[in-house]
Amino acid sequence: MIPFTRREIEKAWRENLSASSSKTPRTNPHRLLLFYAVECGLKAILMRRRQRDCTDASIAEFGHDINRLLDTLGVKGSLRLPAHIRLKDIKIQGSPQQRNLTPDQINQLWRYGHSFEKNAQIQDKDLESMLFQIAEWIKGELRNT
Repeated sequence: MIPFTRREIEKAWRENLSASSSKTPRTNPHRLLLFYAVECGLKAILMRRRQRDCTDASIAEFGHDINRLLDTLGVKGSLRLPAHIRLKDIKIQGSPQQRNLTPDQINQLWRYGHSFEKNAQIQDKDLESMLFQIAEWIKGELRNT
């Protein structure tokens, strides 16, 4: 991981959240920025609590796993992304392929242009709502620390 200062991580949190909060029709780029804003916000809190001024291997090890960051920060309750998401199967060279995601892979949904079927068990708006709830918690934590 390229080292970044805590100030840079906190700035990324604020700027990504601001860009993701646009009221225009919601698109995958908005959702992707929201995901990354939450990731940066959680890492900023972790850096503050660990008294780190710069990212290092202990921060990088979390990758994009928002649930693991929440667990490490001791966040209890419903502030979690789904543990597993099953996407519609696709065919690759005629063979059906299952697509199962874990929380650290959710950003790939939006980075690669995925859209949920209308009858899917979970929708983009559901994941966005969860991320916005986590973002509200982050705002409070960054104000208080």
